Amino acid sequence: MKTVPLFCLLACLAVPAAFASTPLQGLQFEQQKQQVLKDIKKTCTPSKNMSDNDFANKILSSEDNKRHVQDATVALERNNQKYYWDAIGQIQCPDM
Repeated sequence: MKTVPLFCLLACLAVPAAFASTPLQGLQFEQQKQQVLKDIKKTCTPSKNMSDNDFANKILSSEDNKRHVQDATVALERNNQKYYWDAIGQIQCPDM
């Protein structure tokens, strides 16, 4: 059951990668995914022994958070920093 939220995150983030026409675009997608996770960690600090996968599962356990992560990803792709940080700021931190 833990893999369902992680799968949803990967699906939201993988759609643009599926259409990548060059390896560089795939690399760009991976960098964006890592950037989103890093910035979420700035607002929602995970416990020290929590893996990135467990952290992503906790964040994506909420439908609202899934939408905010997707919004942040789109804003990052469009280089819209204001909308990106607005989306990151709306993510609700779950109990860790």
